[in-house]
Amino acid sequence: MIVEMALHCMVRLAGICVALAATLARAEIVENTTYQGPKTTIRYSMWGGANEVTDARRFCNAFVHEHPEVRLDVSVYPWGQYWAKVQTQMASGLAPDVMEFYSGSFGIWAARGALMPLDGLAKESGFSFSDFFPQALANCRWNGSLFALPTDIASWCLIYSTDLLEQSGIGKQDWPREDRAMTWEQFQSLSRRLTLRKPDGSFAQYGMAAAQNWDLTMATMYGGDFTDRPVNPTRSTVRGNEPLAKALIAIFQSQYGDRTTLGQKPIADGAFTNNADTILISPKFAMGTTGPWALKQLREGGVHFGITPMPRGPGSRTMISVNSLAIYSHSKHPKEAWKLLEFMTSLSIQRQQTATLKGIPSIRTATDALVHNAFGFPNCEAYLKDMEIAAPYLTASSTDLLSARDNWVNKVEDTLDAEYESRLAAVPRHSGAISPNDYRVFVAGMNAFVEKTIRNRLPDLDSDIQTAIDSERPHEPGLFVRFALPFLAVLAIVAGSIFYVKGVGRERRSELSQDDRKHKAVGYLFIAPWLLGLVCFIVGPIIAALGLSFTNWNMISAPHWIGFQTYSGLLFDSKFLIGVKNTFLYAIVVIPISLCGGLFTAGLLTMRIRGTDLFKAIIYFPALFTGAETAVLWVNMLNKDHGALNYILSWLHIRPIDWTDAAHAFMSVVLMNVFWIGGAMIIYYAGMKQIPAALYEAADLDGASLTRKFLKITIPMLSPVILFMVVMTTIGSFQVFTPALFFASDSTTIGSPNDALRFYSVNIYDQAFNNLRMGVACSYAIVLFLIIFAITYVQLRVARRFVYSEAEA
Repeated sequence: MIVEMALHCMVRLAGICVALAATLARAEIVENTTYQGPKTTIRYSMWGGANEVTDARRFCNAFVHEHPEVRLDVSVYPWGQYWAKVQTQMASGLAPDVMEFYSGSFGIWAARGALMPLDGLAKESGFSFSDFFPQALANCRWNGSLFALPTDIASWCLIYSTDLLEQSGIGKQDWPREDRAMTWEQFQSLSRRLTLRKPDGSFAQYGMAAAQNWDLTMATMYGGDFTDRPVNPTRSTVRGNEPLAKALIAIFQSQYGDRTTLGQKPIADGAFTNNADTILISPKFAMGTTGPWALKQLREGGVHFGITPMPRGPGSRTMISVNSLAIYSHSKHPKEAWKLLEFMTSLSIQRQQTATLKGIPSIRTATDALVHNAFGFPNCEAYLKDMEIAAPYLTASSTDLLSARDNWVNKVEDTLDAEYESRLAAVPRHSGAISPNDYRVFVAGMNAFVEKTIRNRLPDLDSDIQTAIDSERPHEPGLFVRFALPFLAVLAIVAGSIFYVKGVGRERRSELSQDDRKHKAVGYLFIAPWLLGLVCFIVGPIIAALGLSFTNWNMISAPHWIGFQTYSGLLFDSKFLIGVKNTFLYAIVVIPISLCGGLFTAGLLTMRIRGTDLFKAIIYFPALFTGAETAVLWVNMLNKDHGALNYILSWLHIRPIDWTDAAHAFMSVVLMNVFWIGGAMIIYYAGMKQIPAALYEAADLDGASLTRKFLKITIPMLSPVILFMVVMTTIGSFQVFTPALFFASDSTTIGSPNDALRFYSVNIYDQAFNNLRMGVACSYAIVLFLIIFAITYVQLRVARRFVYSEAEA
């Protein structure tokens, strides 16, 4: 208990400065200045852009006008920063009173006790839930209790280009309707009519784009599903689920058989648009899916469109994601915070939000604002039609479940796409064209391959989903794991540290003269500020991380001691093992690139050639870019259809390569390191310029070749610099993170595609910020520290035999 309290205090003190800075930098105070009485401050955090800021300011002003006794401290963050900011504030005890959530994050926070149950507050205020869509409320409940109030609903409908329907000769009487959903068979027939295939097997136009949850929504069309329930699932329902298998086979046959629908993988490879919601802006697609929030962008993009409900089978359910507001479980002002929740879900606010097409309102009486929206878009009734069969988005207590499902889908798509491209290339062509009969044979073969692949891999999906669900079930360790193993581990670390420090001290004492020792005290005095910073900002956090690694701390509640439980499970943690493997492979490849590339370019530049300064600038210039900028640049350069690299390969008549798929993503990230050899080059170049010219002159007199001078003079004299660069590159390669973040569609899918970029640091981020498992993240960090320390120690010990030192000369 004492240890847990001490750790909790350390965490609060460490995070409070960061949290204060984050809060004050973004905060805006909204209050009724005409009211002079006492006021209660409610801290309110949300995500959004410029439009959301404007709306939030207007709504908050209306709230304080109605409730002048409440002052709002409003913080609006971009989506990419929101969760990190809130988690930092949570860890320091400065969490907002009211926070915004969506379906994918709600379960993680509710399961860890971060949110306050609202049933009591609702009952006390006489709040009525009768007007809410029940599906939205279902997505805000956890273990029978209500933890949030839904503010708006994200739902997707089928959208089609009226221009392309007209060009295809489809009369208006045959267009899809906003008040009636097509059957799957009707949709397939329409998609085939809108698909334009060229004689060589490529496509001028696709009938449908499978973006924005299309696959996951249509997977339920025959009544099957992946889990027993969408919110807080308890078991997988994949094994033996014929309706689910039938639906998945039909979906992927339409994408990788006759390809009347383009799958998510080729869509991502083609980069048809930066936003899947507005994919119809590309003339390559006749139909897609989108939500109300994207309709304005489509109109601005010149698209004339119609809206219809999602196609249906006998058991279809449309998938919705719910945005909601919740109260922090330790809020000091729950009643005032509840007033804000009531106000934000009131009929007036719901209508104002819905009229601007933020989403579907969470209450039925506000749906008229969707139909008669501020932009005059017709056919929005289609979204309300889909609400009749809507079901909540899969909401679990960790991202592991979603990752298991999505990784399986991605792996299946990778296999199907590769097979499709391979078989299509092998189809006979006469004068560059594929005969109709050969194409029918190709489609039949792909359809059979799709069905075989799906059925063979469904057991793997069932196992992965059940493993993800079981991993969240609590398990209390025994006394030996809780106390004995942590004691032995700490004892070993302390003993090793003492041994290391004493060993270094003995070596240093043997090198110091008597006069040097007399000045040690003065030296320590001068470096005291640095030592203070070392203890406070490096040693202190390392000790805190070590202590927290023996707990299940989630940044919300106080750390609970579980001992060595996390460490003992690492060897059975598939993500941990993948991270270790990928990181070691990355280091093995990247270190030689930095060493050899830097040495080679530096060696060339030391030669007396014209334009040396220009070449130095050109080679070094890329090193000025940050990791984020470089990652964005390379992601675009590596694009399969529009990237510069494949454009260059096309000159050599080489088929486009998907550099960002699971098979190539790792090597693509490795390739990015060539971009950074300028940093190593400039350090090696500086070292080479310090080598005495007399050594090379003497070698010239002896008739030494250029290679011999490089191996016998340059390398030995440069060995201290080489050691430094190898050590620093090793440390950097084990901390690789940024490329994985930018290759992922968002932070929750970091490590994709298919864990090809799941580096060790990615695991730390994923556990800490995507799953609120800070205790697990700390254990990962401690293991990484030990790995880097051990490798660096070995490098320094081995280097004694090879590194030249002037003191020894």
